[in-house]
Amino acid sequence: MTRPAARSRFFLLTSLLTTLVLSAEVKAQTVQPAASSVVSVTVQRGDTAYSIARHNGLSVDLLLSYNNMTSPDLAVGQVLYLRPPTHTVQPGDTVYGLSRQYGVPVDAILAANTMPRSVKLEVGQLVKLPVGAESVAAAAPAPVAAASAPLTRSALQPQTFSAPPQVTSSSWYSSAMSLLGTPYVLGGTTRKGTDCSGFVLQVMSPLGVRLPRRSVDQARAGLPVDEADLRPGDLLFFDTAGGGEVTHVGIYLGNDSFINANSYYGKVVVDKFRSDSYWSPRFMGARRVMMDAMASN
Repeated sequence: MTRPAARSRFFLLTSLLTTLVLSAEVKAQTVQPAASSVVSVTVQRGDTAYSIARHNGLSVDLLLSYNNMTSPDLAVGQVLYLRPPTHTVQPGDTVYGLSRQYGVPVDAILAANTMPRSVKLEVGQLVKLPVGAESVAAAAPAPVAAASAPLTRSALQPQTFSAPPQVTSSSWYSSAMSLLGTPYVLGGTTRKGTDCSGFVLQVMSPLGVRLPRRSVDQARAGLPVDEADLRPGDLLFFDTAGGGEVTHVGIYLGNDSFINANSYYGKVVVDKFRSDSYWSPRFMGARRVMMDAMASN
C-alpha cells in the first residue's frame, strides 16, 4: 500500500470514529430529562420512585425528600411533588393567612423559610410551603388588605386564668377547658383534632345548641351582643384573613380572655381578647347562642 493511500484510510477511520462519538453524545443529551416544570404527578400502575425521578430529572433521594418519604414504595393514585411547593405572595397575604389557606402551622412555614415571627411578606416574594400542604383557597375569603398588627400573641396556661365563680361550675366551661391542648386540624371536629368552628360545636352541641359548621355561618346564629354586654359563653368572631369576613371563632371566658382552636399555636389555647395586639383589631362582633340560664348553670 502506498503512503498516500494509508494516510487517506487513517483520516477516513478517524472521521468515522469522531462521527460516532459525536452521535452518541448527542443521543445521550437528548435522553437526559430537563428539570421538570410540572409541580406534581399522580402515580400510575407500573410507576416506581426510580422511573418517576429519572423521567423528571431528579434523584430518588431528592424525590423522597420533596415528599417527606422514608421509603420508595409507592401506591397507585398517590400524588408526588416534583419540586417543593411554593406560594407567590399577593397583596394582602400574611404568614397567618397562608397558614389558613394551606392548612399548615405558621411555625412550619416560618421554619421552611427561616423567617422570624415578625416577618412582613412582600408582594412577589416566593414562600416555600411545608411538604404536603394542600390549598384550601376555595374555602377561604380572597385577601383584600393586609393587617399591619404583628403576630404577637400570648397564650395563657389554664391555671393562670381566673374565671368568675358562676362560670367554673357550668357544663360548657368544663367542656371547653377539657379540650385545652387538643391539636389544631383544619376540618377537625373531635378531640383528636379540631379547627375553630369544630371546637365550638364540640362545646355547644352537648348542650342542645345547634350551630352551622363554618364560623362565618355561626356568626349569624343566636343574637348579636354589644361588646360592653359580653358574658362568658358568648361567641367571639374575628377576621384573620383581612378579607372583611368572619374566618375565626372562639368562646368568651370573661376577664378579657377567650378559648379557641388556634392554628398559630397548633392547638386549643386561651388567648387575651381586647388587650391583645393581634386579636383586638380583628374582632368583628359577638353572638349569644346559649340561654342565660344555660350559660350560668
